[in-house]
Amino acid sequence: MPCDFSMKAPVLYGVGAINMLGERVKSFGAKKPMLICDPNLAPETYEKAISSIKAAGLDYVMFDRTVHDAPIEVIDECGEIALRENVDCLVGIGGGSTIDTTKATSILLSHPGPIKQYILSEPVQMDVNVPIILVPTTAGTGSEATKVAVVNRTDLNRKWSVFVTISLSLIDPELTLSLPPYETAYTGMDALSHAIEGLTSNNPHPLSHAAGLDAVRKITRNLTKAYHNGSDLNARIEMSQAAFLAGIAFDDPLTHVGHATADGMSINFHTPHGLGCALALPEVCALCGEAVPEVMREIAEAMELPLIGSESGKELGEMCAEKCRQIMRETNLPSVKALGYSREDMLAVADEGATSHLSLFSPVEITREVAEKFAFAVYDNYQ
Repeated sequence: MPCDFSMKAPVLYGVGAINMLGERVKSFGAKKPMLICDPNLAPETYEKAISSIKAAGLDYVMFDRTVHDAPIEVIDECGEIALRENVDCLVGIGGGSTIDTTKATSILLSHPGPIKQYILSEPVQMDVNVPIILVPTTAGTGSEATKVAVVNRTDLNRKWSVFVTISLSLIDPELTLSLPPYETAYTGMDALSHAIEGLTSNNPHPLSHAAGLDAVRKITRNLTKAYHNGSDLNARIEMSQAAFLAGIAFDDPLTHVGHATADGMSINFHTPHGLGCALALPEVCALCGEAVPEVMREIAEAMELPLIGSESGKELGEMCAEKCRQIMRETNLPSVKALGYSREDMLAVADEGATSHLSLFSPVEITREVAEKFAFAVYDNYQ
């Protein structure tokens, strides 16, 4: 079947790339960027970004009130300030929620608010008229490689998406050195979920396949290193590369039931997105093994699992699932039970798994029964 795929933006990559931020903003003809940031950014990241902007002779506006899950209220506030200040470029510096906030805010600079009218159950592409530069400070989101902005429709208690075109991804692995161990763990597992769900999607293409397998290799070799020694620059470099590659892996194929379930946990439990994706990932592998055995074998090989060649798809899926759980245990990620939720609470999570448009991209049909079984497995199989 023919498929569409492309790189979503030019990329400036490498240690020290943040020092080129100002000149890249200026290259788009912008004179007054808005820096949209996580309030918990490391001070040195703020300093490097602002120093580069000032060195380029540019004025700037700072918005440092992004929060988890990019709620519509924060995006509307950010858009109002951007319009009032007449900014002509948006620079998102932070994790996935900050990057999603930046993408969504760009819509409000050329379309009337509020933002919720553009965040629909079936995502739409929106044209924007300002440059968007994305600077990830975690090695997990992959959002710097995609057109997708995931937004929390707090009025409906749903997480839906919108598509916008980005102008530049600026990836500096050195910015991830200050990421604490817990955030390193769940954002890294988020990237692994992007890679594996992209690889097992029923809408694959060759670029996503190659990128996804390389991301799996890099993450399984380097995540625990980065967790245990945050100053290991080589591990941080590998993880930053992996997160970007994993973004490519899922951007066109899209994620599926694991992310739908993670959205359900985010909505009902208010867990970080990446943690929900991590908790769901072993069950993604277990579910998809029989449906896509050849791909699951490639994933197992990328994980460097000991294979004899005669494993069934089901066996391969279970092996990959256990490898994911092993990494989660080694990086001390909590179970749903440890977070304080009951098995019955997973029924509300299953609602999102059963109804999300993402589940349509699963290689296994996600009925209500399958969604409930999947959600319970997430609870039962990792303690």
